[in-house]
Amino acid sequence: MTAEPPSPSEAAPPSEAARQPGEPAAQPAAKPAVRSLLSRALPLLSLASGSVSALFMDRGPKRAAAVAAGTLAGWLSLVALHVLLRFELRPGKSGRLPRYLLWAARFSGMSLTQGMLQLGLFFCAPFYFHAAIVGVAHVDPWHTVFLAGLFLISALTLWDPLTEWLLRQLLLAPLLPAVASFATLNCVLPGLGLSTQRSLWIAAAAATLTPALMLGTLAPAGQRGRLAAFALLSGLALMVALRLGAARLIPATPLRLVRAELGTQLDGKWVRDPGDRFATTPDQLICATAIASPVGLRDRLFHVWRKDGRELWRIELSFTGGRTEGYRTRSMLRHFPTPAHGHYECSVVTAAGQLLGARSAVVEP
Repeated sequence: MTAEPPSPSEAAPPSEAARQPGEPAAQPAAKPAVRSLLSRALPLLSLASGSVSALFMDRGPKRAAAVAAGTLAGWLSLVALHVLLRFELRPGKSGRLPRYLLWAARFSGMSLTQGMLQLGLFFCAPFYFHAAIVGVAHVDPWHTVFLAGLFLISALTLWDPLTEWLLRQLLLAPLLPAVASFATLNCVLPGLGLSTQRSLWIAAAAATLTPALMLGTLAPAGQRGRLAAFALLSGLALMVALRLGAARLIPATPLRLVRAELGTQLDGKWVRDPGDRFATTPDQLICATAIASPVGLRDRLFHVWRKDGRELWRIELSFTGGRTEGYRTRSMLRHFPTPAHGHYECSVVTAAGQLLGARSAVVEP
C-alpha cells in the first residue's frame, strides 16, 4: 500500500498554513539579535573606556573634592540599585511600571555605581603605588600585598558582568563600596586639609558604616539586625587592628618619600658622605629625607631610629606639604648604645604608624 503525499496544508509550517493567500511572510524578530549583540559589545566597550579613564584621568588637587563626593554618590546609587532590583523581582509589582523603564533604571543604576567605584579606585591607585614603591629605599612587603589587593579589586570593576554579579549578591555587594570608600577617602582627605591620621580614621569609619547600613537597609526583614551587627563588629575589629599597628600595612598616601640618606657630616640640608656602611663608630649619624605631599598639608611625621630592630629614639618633624621636590627634614643620632656597632635604621612614619620608607646602615666594630 502506497502512502499518499501530504496535502499542502499539512506540509507547510504552522505559520505558513495560517497565512492567508496574498499576505506577506512574517519576518523574524530582530529584538533578540540586537539584545545579544549589545550584551556582548557593552562589556567590551566598558572595559575599553574604563582602561582609558584609568590611564588618562585628571588626578590634580582640585579633583579630590569631586572624588570624595563621587564615593558618597556611588554608595547611594548602589542602595537605589538594590531597591530597584527588589522591586523588579517582587511578584505583581513590576506591572505598575513599564518593563523597559525598570530595565533602563536598573542599567543606569548599575552604570552609575560602577562609574563611581572606578572613579575613586582609579584616582587613588597611583598615589598608593608611589607612596609604597617609587623613590623608597626600603619597600615594606605588606605594602605590596595591599597594592595587589587594591589593583585586583580595581580590575574587577572593569568587567561589567562580573561587577554586576558581585553587586547583585547581598553579602558581597557591600565589599566593593567599602573597599572603595576606605581607599578613596584615605587618599583624598589629606588633600582637603586633614592629617593622614584623621583621614585614616574617617576612611575606616566609612568602611565600617557602609556595609552595616547597606545590610541593615537591604537584607530580608528577619536578617537585617543580625547581618548589620556582624558588619559593624567586623568594621570595629578593623579599627582596633589599625590602632594596634595594622596601619603600618597601608601606604601613607598621598605622602611620598622622595629621597633618604644616612651620613655623618652635613652639607647644607643633605649629608656630605651618604653611605650604608661605616668602618668606625661616628660622632653622629644624620638622617636626611625629602617628603612630597599636596599643597597645604600639615602633618605629624617622625624619624624613628632603631638599632638591630630595637627602637632608640623617635623625633617629631616639622612638616608642610607643597614642594615639588619634597619638603626636606633631618634628624641626628648622637648617643649610641653600648656596644655601638650594629645595624641602624632611620624610618619615616606618620602619627598613625604608617611607614613612608627607611634608610639603613651598618656600623662596624
